Amino acid sequence: MPVFTAMDGDAPYPHPGPVHAGPGRYDFHERTVSRTLVRRSSVAEVLITGWQATGPYDFLLGAQWPRLHGFYRLPGDRHHDPVLMAETVRQAALLVGHAGFGVPHDHHAVLDELGYTLGPAGLEGLAVTAAPTELMLRITCHDVRMRHGRLAALRVHAEVERDGHPVARGFGGLRILSPAAYDRLRGPGPATAPPRLPGQAIAPELVGRQQAADVVLGPALLPGSWLLHADARHPVLFDPMDPAPGHLPGMLVLEAARQAAQRLHHPDRVVPLELLTSFHDPIAPDRPCVVRAVREGGQETSGGSGRRTPLRVLLVQEGRTVAEARLLTGPADGGPAQAAPVPARRGLPLAS
Repeated sequence: MPVFTAMDGDAPYPHPGPVHAGPGRYDFHERTVSRTLVRRSSVAEVLITGWQATGPYDFLLGAQWPRLHGFYRLPGDRHHDPVLMAETVRQAALLVGHAGFGVPHDHHAVLDELGYTLGPAGLEGLAVTAAPTELMLRITCHDVRMRHGRLAALRVHAEVERDGHPVARGFGGLRILSPAAYDRLRGPGPATAPPRLPGQAIAPELVGRQQAADVVLGPALLPGSWLLHADARHPVLFDPMDPAPGHLPGMLVLEAARQAAQRLHHPDRVVPLELLTSFHDPIAPDRPCVVRAVREGGQETSGGSGRRTPLRVLLVQEGRTVAEARLLTGPADGGPAQAAPVPARRGLPLAS
């Protein structure tokens, strides 16, 4: 089994040995990895349960989802929330950076992109069963850039399997910044925890939530637009391991996009079968940010389980698009998903 050790100066983490067949083989789901490898302060929020380096830029990771997650959870509890796939890929990319490439823990990983698309089984591939859901992620790293012998950026592609069957593909892009470089990116100002963004949250039932504390959208004047509503006290979207971030977390952006899509479809319940997100600039925690959502091309595609709607969501702060997402939503009761390729280049192609 791999030995996880604390980072000591510039020393890299040791790679686990190769995968061996037989009774003594490495169990990818026996225990969670170290919290520091995935930047989570709570063990309960650690989804990655093992890893092996299978090549210079290739890794095999195990992940386990609880039967019922406290935040990423769908009504009825028949299926797992697909957005949990994005959080899994995010943690996988962080682990690859720290454990695979020796990124020091005082360096910052800034998301450039993050997303997933469900496999042919669609939401049914994420059915909740009597046992925790165990996943295997086959990770391939692309666009690996080194600077002075240190990792500067990489992009990961993940093929995700459950019980040997493909259930999703995911991708994530990271830039690694030293503490000094991160301070320059963040800009001047005190390193304080992000405050609650101004305004009131909209009604939870409009965005598919039960608790007002989980709502990340507030009312705005223009139709199809909302103000990003963020509270640093949220136990999942904000993690105490990063007590003084200079920007709002990436998973908050994905949640805002999902809730915007649900608001457009209310009262019908939908889930994002595909969610592709690109981050352009840090989102300042102390300034208003507008979330805008439109149906792409005004068209809907039909499938055996109902309509699937392509949506585009923009996050705009001080006149600049700081993040954008493309979603393909489907009915919350499941059904096969349409295959969609993961973008092969950095950035997010969006319809004009």
